[in-house]
Amino acid sequence: MKKSLLVLALCSFSFGLGFGLNSIAFSDTATADKKVGYVNVDKVLSASKALKSAEDQKVKSTTEMLKWYDTASADIQKQTSPDARKALIKKYEAQLTQKKKTIKDTYAKKVSEIDNQLNDAITKKSKELGYDLVLRKDSVLFGGEDITASILPLVK
Repeated sequence: MKKSLLVLALCSFSFGLGFGLNSIAFSDTATADKKVGYVNVDKVLSASKALKSAEDQKVKSTTEMLKWYDTASADIQKQTSPDARKALIKKYEAQLTQKKKTIKDTYAKKVSEIDNQLNDAITKKSKELGYDLVLRKDSVLFGGEDITASILPLVK
């Protein structure tokens, strides 16, 4: 039993090693004649007015929610009956959860839209410039060409 498990493990390891080496060899030849670029996405995002607007809206909504929370807390403190207080707490907790979810979902939707627009802009410009592969700057150790300056004017 132990021998068959050991043989199975060795066979699996050998297969994986052979497959991995084959993939490395294939990837070297497949990208040898490709034009590779990279984009500093953080720099592009920091130039995005749409992202700044989404962040400002999130801050504004959070501030409004905090004001609402203060009002709700004051309302709860006014209650003299423990049952009324518990009912009000439950009501306000549900509303608070909904407000948090709305803020989070609205922000996530905006960021997703901005991300899609950014990806489309990078893809379009990269194809115009003749690049076969474009990576994020933070994933590149060396090589490639920085095309961030070409992308920045496209960001809204």
